[in-house]
Amino acid sequence: MKKGKLSKGQRGKRIKICITVSIVILLVVGGICGGLSAIVHHYATNEIAKIEEQYKLNIRYKGVHLKGFSGVEITGLTIIPEKSPFLFYARISIIRANIWKTAFSKEDIKGFEINDLHIRLTQNKNKADDQPDFAAAVDLVYNALGLLSPDLFPNVSIHGLHFTFRDKEGKDTPYYVPSVLISGSRFVAQMINDGDEMNAPAKWVCRGTYQEKTSKLSLRMYKIDTEQAILPFLESRMRATVKFDTIAVEFQRRETNKEQLVRGKVGVKGLIVDQPDLASSPIYFGKGFANFKFNVGENYIELDSSATNIKYNRLDFHPYFRLSKNKDWRLKLAVDKPSFPVDDLFSSLPKGMFINLDGLKVSGTMSYHFLFDVDMTRIEDLVFESTADTRNFKILSYGKTDLRRMSYPFEHVIYEDGKRKRSFEVGPENENFAPLRSLPRILSQAILHAEDYAFYSHKGFFPEAFHRSLVEDIQTRRFARGASTLSMQVVKNVFLNQEKTVSRKFEEILIVWLIENNRLTTKDRMLEVYLNVIEWGPNIYGITEASRYFFIKEPKALTLSEIIFLTYVIPSPKHIRDNFDGLRPKASYNEFFKDAVKRLQRRGVISSWEASRANPNVNLRGAVVRYLNPEK
Repeated sequence: MKKGKLSKGQRGKRIKICITVSIVILLVVGGICGGLSAIVHHYATNEIAKIEEQYKLNIRYKGVHLKGFSGVEITGLTIIPEKSPFLFYARISIIRANIWKTAFSKEDIKGFEINDLHIRLTQNKNKADDQPDFAAAVDLVYNALGLLSPDLFPNVSIHGLHFTFRDKEGKDTPYYVPSVLISGSRFVAQMINDGDEMNAPAKWVCRGTYQEKTSKLSLRMYKIDTEQAILPFLESRMRATVKFDTIAVEFQRRETNKEQLVRGKVGVKGLIVDQPDLASSPIYFGKGFANFKFNVGENYIELDSSATNIKYNRLDFHPYFRLSKNKDWRLKLAVDKPSFPVDDLFSSLPKGMFINLDGLKVSGTMSYHFLFDVDMTRIEDLVFESTADTRNFKILSYGKTDLRRMSYPFEHVIYEDGKRKRSFEVGPENENFAPLRSLPRILSQAILHAEDYAFYSHKGFFPEAFHRSLVEDIQTRRFARGASTLSMQVVKNVFLNQEKTVSRKFEEILIVWLIENNRLTTKDRMLEVYLNVIEWGPNIYGITEASRYFFIKEPKALTLSEIIFLTYVIPSPKHIRDNFDGLRPKASYNEFFKDAVKRLQRRGVISSWEASRANPNVNLRGAVVRYLNPEK
């Protein structure tokens, strides 16, 4: 037998030893793994129980598995906070911890790695809209932020965050965040706007801190490429696209026995808002900053003006706001701004919101007072005050639009659905132009008393009429009554298009204020323009066209009955068919006619003899006959 060569018996003995050692090793490893599995389950159960108790959570999961030697993988994790509309669901969660140390010590969790996390916020179906709990809403937000506690989430990496808002009807509005990192009290999320036909894709970052002990949240969102970031949820909820370069906010809550105080700051740069009810095109707000303080109770929320300051471009002011509910709702808004350079106002107007006032330069000072206070239990006692007092006010240059244009002959352009429909001169060169002095006095007086009887005594606004309109609109829960003065109607027709947006209304108010307070156009000329440009029927503009269209006569030949009929048509000229049964006005016209006659007699426009002879029946003879009866 050669040296080193094992005999058959020796080889068999060695094989038996190897098999025995292998079995022992397998048994040891198996025991360790089995032990670790038990440790893992015990560890997970204990940690989850502690978390449930401390943070008032309901936690369920499908399985727990060992992930290497430093992690625990939990599948199908669901977390439901008690008394909260939030639901959390994660496909896979990995707890990072030293399992060997955890088995023999009380070492805390070192981190989480979460894949495919879903968070759903569900609106309460059972809670009535008219039952406020403002303090509970603040608690909800801060309780949700409490889940960022370093004790609960020391180091978290989330890959794929799906946030969904579910309304009372069960409709979901989703939003997706690719990644979120949480380290101690700090968190950062990278977000992506997918883009669409109007907006290019953009990347942006949301970064912040939350200090649980002081209830302080700091948040900063900013773009990281050339495209502006877009705030989520607003498109589907409000049909609004809100873009920005940077938004920074800071909130801090302090609780007292009866209320909560929320202080904070907010700043924005490069803000653009695109919302069809606000304006027909995007509005460029630029940058602004505000310090604020809210007092929040169970049935009220109040913005404290003494601790609130809003700065926007060259403007700064201290608004007051309070919304409360006892038997019914009460809302109060107030702003008082003492004397300031009036150019601060006009140079601070958002771009795209006041197109006709672009480039306007003014001098002088101004003070402003605004108060709106309504208690829904006594709507008729509503208070509305809006006054602006100026000193040494002058218009230095008009910019884009010369607001004096009505004082001279001008071309009036009519747009419909954003397209130019027709145009004509408002002046002697137009054969249809009717000078005010050539018209019957009863015509102008009847229209003034129907549309704006205080036209010659107010400066563009009639507070009494506006107050009555507000009361009626609030009582009926709809826009049942308008409060536009004749000055406002002229400005709308001459300077603005017919779009019904918030920005157009504010622009109308400012232009009227400028024209009336600076006497850029006389009252007689404004009335003359009004009578020559307003619509009286489909594509029928001005009193001359109206007289011919309805009666085949000139304005100076109109009778009292025909004049009152024309005032009846003014509010809805495009829908005159709705006011007729064949060629006769509907029964409601008789009541309108009687009221108009009484009003004109009471105010001395017509005599009692003229009133007694007034007849609501009119003989329609013009092209309107074919319009009302196209088949004949």
